Amino acid sequence: MTLILGITAGYIFLYLIYPVWLSWVAPGKPQDECGTAEIKCVSVILLSFNGRKYLKEKIEFLLRELSAFDCYELIIIDDHSTDGSVELLNNFTGTAHIQVLFNDRQNGIPYAMNLGVSVAENEYLVFFDQRQELSPGILKRIVEPLKFENVGAVSGCISSMDKEKKRSVLRTHENFLKAKESNAGSLIGVYGPFYAIKKECYSTIPDNIILDDLYLSLRILKTKQIVIRRDCEIFDDDFDMLYDLRRTKKYLSGFLQILNQKSIIRDLTKRQQVMLIWHKYMRLLIPVLVFLCYITSAMMIFHGVKYLVLFSILTVVGLLSLMPLKINCLFKMKNIIRLNFFYFIAIADFLGHYLLFMGVKKPPGH
Repeated sequence: MTLILGITAGYIFLYLIYPVWLSWVAPGKPQDECGTAEIKCVSVILLSFNGRKYLKEKIEFLLRELSAFDCYELIIIDDHSTDGSVELLNNFTGTAHIQVLFNDRQNGIPYAMNLGVSVAENEYLVFFDQRQELSPGILKRIVEPLKFENVGAVSGCISSMDKEKKRSVLRTHENFLKAKESNAGSLIGVYGPFYAIKKECYSTIPDNIILDDLYLSLRILKTKQIVIRRDCEIFDDDFDMLYDLRRTKKYLSGFLQILNQKSIIRDLTKRQQVMLIWHKYMRLLIPVLVFLCYITSAMMIFHGVKYLVLFSILTVVGLLSLMPLKINCLFKMKNIIRLNFFYFIAIADFLGHYLLFMGVKKPPGH
């Protein structure tokens, strides 16, 4: 039991010192002496799917933001919505500077992104999702770093405060890590709902890719830097509304899928490979280790009071994390525990299916 606790504590500590390592390898911001003139032309690509309640306000906001540029276009890709979005978007067809494209079936985000880029006329592109709230002046700020030759993409920042003004510990931590990575010039993954990119740096995304933002980011890092603008905040829904077991399984599948993109991993520098594993993958083992601690403490409860206390604490904390939001509003670490709980179930489910698959493939007589 002591050994498992020690391994778990040591592993979590190793994961948490990632920003310390980043500060050591890249103590300052990346420099670039070759900047172009102010960016005056931009193409915004808005991805739409069953988001009718967001669309009108989002389109009007983006048009106001785009009017600050000399030339611009708003490209809206609707991925076969069924909630009335199509009827709303039809009102914008024929409007100056707006191009609305309708998919005749649901093709997924990579297809919509590839389509939007293929029709975009300008070199500087900005991707938006439909759900998040934005602040004025955000579009000018997000494209500004693209004037530097060595910058290929710029990530916006999902605020640690959600739309209801509740703070997320997980988002605060993620923003901190991304800021440190940005200083190293190797941001591992833009925030998918809002980022800017040079068209020359865009790589066609296969339709089956789940984590399109991470896939595209890793392709960009072969030749360019990716930075984050902390002053380009967007405001999303509450964490509890967004992350459930279904979405966690999807993310796990996406992470495993990226590992199979061996050519992309090989193209990264050694430092970038370390950052990818340390930031994105080390955290996946934490819920497994914590569960082992929980099971071991349960098996040892009759061998000492300390094991009973540990088992009781882990049980109470786990139950609190699964309570409804209104009951559990004061439990600030809830999201971290919930997410790790979901990842443990997702990993167990994946291993179960994998072992079953290997058992089916096993040749007769073995």
